[in-house]
Amino acid sequence: MHLLVSLHVMANLVWIGAITCVGWLLATRAKEADPALAKASADLALRIYRRLATPAFGVSFVFGVAALAANAAYYMHAHWFHGKLTAALVVIALHHVLGAKARRAASGGVQGGGSSAILTAGLLASVFAVVLFVIFKTDLVP
Repeated sequence: MHLLVSLHVMANLVWIGAITCVGWLLATRAKEADPALAKASADLALRIYRRLATPAFGVSFVFGVAALAANAAYYMHAHWFHGKLTAALVVIALHHVLGAKARRAASGGVQGGGSSAILTAGLLASVFAVVLFVIFKTDLVP
């Protein structure tokens, strides 16, 4: 059980670092005056999304589901888990939104840098909520 959770957390570290880089690259791309550098930033964002963020998300998801399946009764009755899962679903949704923005930017679409920065900040705030639920889980038990 601890091995599954450890692998889940390790994949999360890679995933969140990578998707944060994608959001940062998209936000800075919009401020780039040189079109060649803006295109390079968009291409790099898409490459990181496809080659690092998405595989790490997949690994995280698989090990998270495996840990849940291994001890479903515990997690379904743990009050903290429902908040953690809700915040994690927000992170997953923002991951996909940033990925779609990266695909559009790499194909030459105009992307709002401000919205990418806001989405990335929202992603990190949601990750922080996940972390709080996990760290303070013993304080959340009635």
